[in-house]
Amino acid sequence: MHELDRIRLALVDAAERGERAVLATVVDVDGSTYRGAGARMVIRSDGSTVGAVSGGCLEADIVARATELLASGTSQLVHYDTRTSDDGVLGLGMGCQGVIDVQLDSLAGDALSRAIEELAELRARIAIRLVVCGAGADSIPVVRLATTVGWLVTVVDHRPSFAQAARYPESEQVICLSSSRDAGGVLAAAVPLARFDAAVVMAHAVAHDRANLHDLLAAGNLRYIGVLGPRRRTMELLDGAPRVESGTLPPNVYAPVGLDLGAETPEEIALAIVSECAAVLAGRDAKSLRERGGPIHEGRSVADAEKQ
Repeated sequence: MHELDRIRLALVDAAERGERAVLATVVDVDGSTYRGAGARMVIRSDGSTVGAVSGGCLEADIVARATELLASGTSQLVHYDTRTSDDGVLGLGMGCQGVIDVQLDSLAGDALSRAIEELAELRARIAIRLVVCGAGADSIPVVRLATTVGWLVTVVDHRPSFAQAARYPESEQVICLSSSRDAGGVLAAAVPLARFDAAVVMAHAVAHDRANLHDLLAAGNLRYIGVLGPRRRTMELLDGAPRVESGTLPPNVYAPVGLDLGAETPEEIALAIVSECAAVLAGRDAKSLRERGGPIHEGRSVADAEKQ
C-alpha cells in the first residue's frame, strides 16, 4: 500500500473517531535531504504516527510539537537547517546536510475532511499503473514488489489456472484472456491501456507475448515496456508491430528487461525489473547515488513536487 494511502486511512480513522490529528508536510527542501517536498506524516492524538518526513531525525521533534498543536488546534511552519557541522543541533542528532521546511496542520471537522479529499485526489494523480502480461511463477514477486511500493497492478494471462486472483492478492485485478487467438487486439479489448504507465511482457509464450507487445505499442502511451528474454527474441516479437521501424528497438521497449544487478532468483529478477521501471518513470538514469554529484532531491516546493 502506498504511503499516501496509509496516511489518508489514518486521517479517515481519526475523523470517524471524532479525534483531531496533525498532518505534517514537507513544503520545501534545499540541499541534501532524505525526503523531498510533498513527504507527509500523520500524528494521532495518542502519539502514534503514520508516514515519515525524514530518515528518522526530525520525527521526534515533530511529534513533540504536534502534542501542543493538538491541544491548541493551531498550525505551525517549522524550519530545519541541518547544514551545521554540529551533529547535535537542536538535540536531534541530524545527519543530513540540507534545509527542510515542514508545515504542521492541526486538523478536525471540515478541515480534516478536506485533507482526506485532497490526499485522495493527489493519490489519483500520482498513481503508477503497471500491467503485467503473464501470470507465471516468476511474475508473482514482480507484482508483490510493485504493489509494496504503492503501484496499482493489473495481471493478464491466457491460462485460466494461472490467472487467479488468489495468486495475486495485492493486485488491482487479474484478467484471463482468450488463448485461442494469435492476433493483436485481445489485450487492448480487455484492458484500458490508456490508463497505464508501464507494462512487463513475461508470458513465456511466443504467440501471446507477440500479441500483447503489439497491443501495448499500439496504445502509444506507455513510457516503459519491459520484455523478458534475450534481445534477439524481442526483435522477433517486434516483427510487424505498429509504429516500429523494422529491425529497431523502440525507445520505450526495454529488453532484456531489468537493471544489470546480477540477478538470479525470481525475487532478484523482480527487483531488477521494478527498479528499472521506477527509474524510467522518474526520468532518472539508474546508477549509484555516489555518481550523482548533487543532492538527491532538487530544491522545489510541494506544489512543484505534486505536479509530477
